[in-house]
Amino acid sequence: METNLIILLISFCLIFGIYIFINIFKRKISLQHSLMWFIYVILMVLSLALPGITEGLSEFLGFEVESNMIFFFGFAILIVICFNMTKLISKEKVNNIIGNL
Repeated sequence: METNLIILLISFCLIFGIYIFINIFKRKISLQHSLMWFIYVILMVLSLALPGITEGLSEFLGFEVESNMIFFFGFAILIVICFNMTKLISKEKVNNIIGNL
């Protein structure tokens, strides 16, 4: 991957991480619900900064192209985030039903 692209992607990840912090401090999201986003940002920065580790890990796990592994892990993290949001919404709905009785 080209150096300019790596710098651009790392910059994007860091800006996104700062955006998450700002939303936590403004109390728009809780720290508990933002941890998976932080994990995603950290993994992306590490995979961009240390391409040798990413290449070795993708080869070990059987991915033909390392970008497929990165996409897969990003997708898996987003699935976990969606599931956690579903649990939260369900819990809030149950609490509202019980509170209205």
